[in-house]
Amino acid sequence: MNTNEWNDIPRITDLSLLDIDVNKEWARFAANAGIKKEPKIFSLIGLMKIAAAIVIVLGVSFTIYKFNSKAYNETFASAGTTVEAVVENSTQISLNKNSEAVCTKEDGVFSVALKGQAYFDVEKNPQREFRVKTSDVTVIVHGTSFDVCERENMTIVTVTSGNVEVRNNQGEVKDNLTKGKQLVCLKNGEMKVSEVENFNSIAWKLKKFEFENTPMKQVVSQLSKAYDFKYCFEDCELEEIPLTGEFDNQSLETVLTVLEQTLDIKIEREGCSYKIKK
Repeated sequence: MNTNEWNDIPRITDLSLLDIDVNKEWARFAANAGIKKEPKIFSLIGLMKIAAAIVIVLGVSFTIYKFNSKAYNETFASAGTTVEAVVENSTQISLNKNSEAVCTKEDGVFSVALKGQAYFDVEKNPQREFRVKTSDVTVIVHGTSFDVCERENMTIVTVTSGNVEVRNNQGEVKDNLTKGKQLVCLKNGEMKVSEVENFNSIAWKLKKFEFENTPMKQVVSQLSKAYDFKYCFEDCELEEIPLTGEFDNQSLETVLTVLEQTLDIKIEREGCSYKIKK
């Protein structure tokens, strides 16, 4: 091949060769060849975008799966004071004094092994199971507020909102406990449900009290546990003075002032404690 023949070969730099309508040329070829079915022309860039989108979706899905299924273990403990903790996004656990909560999560189920007493405000989620276990019972909820108190010879579950299911160690189930219900489970597995007369047993958390002809020694005892103070009576006769009334999340100073004015007594602070006088 001589030099002139080489010069007749089109160069890639001839941009007119790149300006080709692929679909139009295929249609012309198909018409000549008698082919009726049109080819599917794919854009490489389009394919790359689709592939990238698939990779992103799979990556996010895997991350969410790992986050929801990964194991979790954390312990909260209280000694001489109450402890507040937030778990599972916005679920709140309030530990009373001298209590312990071991929190774990596995296969989407969040569990709390409880010793002592705790108040739970569980975020509502019908798809998620939240469990509280003591030596006597397992409490199962999907979003509600309740108190669990483990004592030496029993466990007491008090419901303040929503629905609660309780199972004893023998597999017996008490279902659909609602606001104002209280369940007592003895060590032998016996369970009894009753209406809550008052929420004084969880006043340490709610600061809500209801008294009806209650002796002052019991009144002050419950108040001291909720507000964390020491006290003494100047005269044993003062211990038997009856009180009828309610307190709803009021300050200690307000409560003591009401007692003084209602019962015509004096409550004075002496050092780190209060003294009840005539």
